[in-house]
Amino acid sequence: STLAPLPFSPPLLSPPLTVIMPPMVTPRDKIECLLRTAKSLFVPGVYGLPCSKLWHPENRRCDVAGLQFLSVCSVKAVKIYTALYLLPQLLKQKSVYEGLKKTFPDVIRSATFLTVQCYVTCAAHCVLRRLIGHYRAITVAFIPSAIGSLASIHIEKYHRQEILAIYMASLALECLYEMAVYRGLIPQLKRGEVALFSLSSAVLTHFHRNKEVKVNDTLEWLMSMLLDCKYQDKPSHQKYLVTRMREALTAHLDKLLTTKTSHRKSATCKHEKCCVAHAVDTGINGLVWGTVMQMCLRLFSSGGSLRQVMRLFGQRSDLARASSFVGAYSASVVTLECVLHKAGFKDIAPALSGAVSGLLFAIMPEPSGPVALYFFCRAFQCVYKKLHQDKIIPEIPYDTALLYTVSTAITIHTGVCEPHLMRPSYTAFLNYLTDERYGQLDRQLINVVMKNTVNRETPTL
Repeated sequence: STLAPLPFSPPLLSPPLTVIMPPMVTPRDKIECLLRTAKSLFVPGVYGLPCSKLWHPENRRCDVAGLQFLSVCSVKAVKIYTALYLLPQLLKQKSVYEGLKKTFPDVIRSATFLTVQCYVTCAAHCVLRRLIGHYRAITVAFIPSAIGSLASIHIEKYHRQEILAIYMASLALECLYEMAVYRGLIPQLKRGEVALFSLSSAVLTHFHRNKEVKVNDTLEWLMSMLLDCKYQDKPSHQKYLVTRMREALTAHLDKLLTTKTSHRKSATCKHEKCCVAHAVDTGINGLVWGTVMQMCLRLFSSGGSLRQVMRLFGQRSDLARASSFVGAYSASVVTLECVLHKAGFKDIAPALSGAVSGLLFAIMPEPSGPVALYFFCRAFQCVYKKLHQDKIIPEIPYDTALLYTVSTAITIHTGVCEPHLMRPSYTAFLNYLTDERYGQLDRQLINVVMKNTVNRETPTL
């Protein structure tokens, strides 16, 4: 006879608990992950994929799309450099007409450089696609941007080539760091930018005070504005607007401090006023210049849009923290130098004061890593020039052009193939320069070519 069904279901026995231990990450695993990533750059991607679907979907013809891209980039480049070069002239109390008249040749030259780079990069992408017949991961953006950078960098003046090379090198280092963290090759360093900036500040302050190596004119001007509070005898209308603002803020305070603390000036100090008055004056000078530099950086990253600059004043907390850091850093450096001079440590005073004052970088609002990387690249440039000047290392021919070419190729490759690792401000700059064409790239097709990047899991440990 058949058994009657039970009125209830018997409880299922739960499987035994198993503890899954995380895999041990060994140096061999990291090397294999790095080799897989490097190998994926040279694996053939997709055959039969035209460049019109990947690079210029708005027009199937490469020549017409290139001309459209050329016209868009040329107009945007003129707007960017007009705003960038006109602002320093306005700070010198010059009229808009005088400023445009003086900066017109520089605007045309820099705009031509940026336009040629954009057009040659686009053309090299299409030419490589037709020559090879298929896409490789390294030919999507890396090689075309390298060709465009190498073809255009010589259009700019040499001192501007150095500025661009250092800026792009800091961007490339940030991209490489984000790639390594994303793939699990290195850990995330918390507040590592503070230590990086402190080290860079020590090197830059040492070279600035001792004049051991001739650095870039822009860097020398920047360090002089922050640390050398000069008292000019020029008429008021010939001074910088920032200088006039600083003198108006400190006129009464300087008289009071100089009268009551004039005996406190050290014999080894080279400044004109007493140490306390000089420190206060330098701090106020840094505070004013910090606000102006924030406006210039926002102007450049926003593509010359004055509307974006005015939004900076809406972010009062970030503006106050950044300006406060510059003012506190300037005052701290000169104060510690005076203290160390009185203590008899004149030789190490610049480097030590720069290192200790660099710890104030923790005041900077996030993200502060790009600023620290930029000054680190500047410090590395000074060390490289010093070693070459002492004939310890040989000079690398075309070092500035090569640095700019490689750095730009890494940055554009990251922005096209792994945009989640790109700095947001530079992403906005590329969108503005290309009239939103950069943001309209087909990421799904790029994902098919790259195998390991957008919308798919990157090889991790």
